[in-house]
Amino acid sequence: MPSVTFDHVTKRFNDVTIVEDFNLQVADGELLVLVGGSGSGKSTILRLVAGLEAVTSGTIRLGDTDITERAPRDRDVAMVFQDYALYPHLSVRENLSLGLRIRRVPKEEVSRRVAWAVDMLGLTELLDRKPKQLSGGQRQRVAMGRAMVREPSAFLFDEPLSNLDAGLRAQMRMEIGALQRRLHTTTIYVTHDQVEAMTLGDRIVVLSSGRVQQIGKPIDLYRAPANRFVAGFIGSPPMNFIEGALEHADEMTWFVSDGMRIALAGVSAAGLTRREVTLGIRPDDLRMTFPSSGTAVEDGSIRGRVELVERLGGSSHMHVHAGSLHILAVVTALELPAVDDVIDLLILPQRVHVFAPDGQAIAIQG
Repeated sequence: MPSVTFDHVTKRFNDVTIVEDFNLQVADGELLVLVGGSGSGKSTILRLVAGLEAVTSGTIRLGDTDITERAPRDRDVAMVFQDYALYPHLSVRENLSLGLRIRRVPKEEVSRRVAWAVDMLGLTELLDRKPKQLSGGQRQRVAMGRAMVREPSAFLFDEPLSNLDAGLRAQMRMEIGALQRRLHTTTIYVTHDQVEAMTLGDRIVVLSSGRVQQIGKPIDLYRAPANRFVAGFIGSPPMNFIEGALEHADEMTWFVSDGMRIALAGVSAAGLTRREVTLGIRPDDLRMTFPSSGTAVEDGSIRGRVELVERLGGSSHMHVHAGSLHILAVVTALELPAVDDVIDLLILPQRVHVFAPDGQAIAIQG
C-alpha cells in the first residue's frame, strides 16, 4: 500500500487558520493517529485527504500521485465516519455493496469483495438486517466493511468510536487494530481520546490549534513529552504540574516550591540564581508513605491531606491537598488512607519532567 505525504499543507477558512504548515509522511502500512482537543485541526486534516475540504496551500500525495486537486471519488481512499452514515432502508448486504454497484463493478467482483469483508468482520448472520436492527458496534462494523470492499490504498477513520459506550469502545479498538494489522493498509485515525491513540497508533501526532506539538511512538510521547501541552494531554490520569524554580546549591540543582525541595540530577542550574520552571510528575510515579508524628517533611516529598480516595479495584486514585497544590496519585497499596489523613508523597527524581516558562521541555541527562 502507498504512503500518504503532506507537504506544507495549510487550510484557512477566510482569515482563520485551521491547519498550519503541516508536514508528515504516513508510511506504507502504518496506522497513524491524529489526536487533539476540539478545534485542533485533526478532522480537517482527514477531510483534506478525502477531498471533502480544499487545501489552501501545499500538496498531498498518495504514493507518488499528487491528489491535492482530485475529486473525492478519484482519490482511492475510503473514510469511516463517526455517525456510521448507513442507509436505513437498505440491508447490511446492500449497504456493503452499494458503492461498488454505483461504480459499476462487475457482479462477481462485488460478491467476492462483500463475502471477504463479511467473513473478516463476522457479519454473516446480519446480512439481511436493516441498520435499525443492529447494535452500535454492529453498525460500526458495517461502516468499516463498506470501506473495506472498496479495497482502497488508504483508510481514513474520523472518531469512529465516539458514539459507543465504554465496553464497546474497548472491543472495537481491539477489532480495528487487529483488522489493520491483517490488511496492512495505510491508515489515518482521528480521535480526541488519548487512550485510543495510545493503544492503536504505530505513531501519534499531537495537535493543538492546527499546529503539530509532537510526533512519535506512543511510549515516547508518554516518557519524553516535548512540551507541557503534550505532557498534560498524553497519559491517564493526567500529569501533575507544580510551579516553582530551579536553584543551584551544595553543588546540586534543586527544584523548590512552597518549602518543597527536590534534588534533580541531570539538570544544570549552575550560575543561575533562580530559574522559573514547572515540574511535571505522573500520578503513578508517586509513592505514598504515612509520616511519623512530629517528623519534618523530607526533601523530595510532598506532605498533604487526603481529600478523596477513588477505589478502582487493583489501584486507587488519591486526591491530595498540599498547601496551594492539588496532587493526584495512583496507588496500589492494600492499606489506603482515609479522607483527612495526612500522608507523604515521595517524588522519584528520575521520573520527573521539567518545563520552561514557554512550555518547552528542559532536557534531563541520565
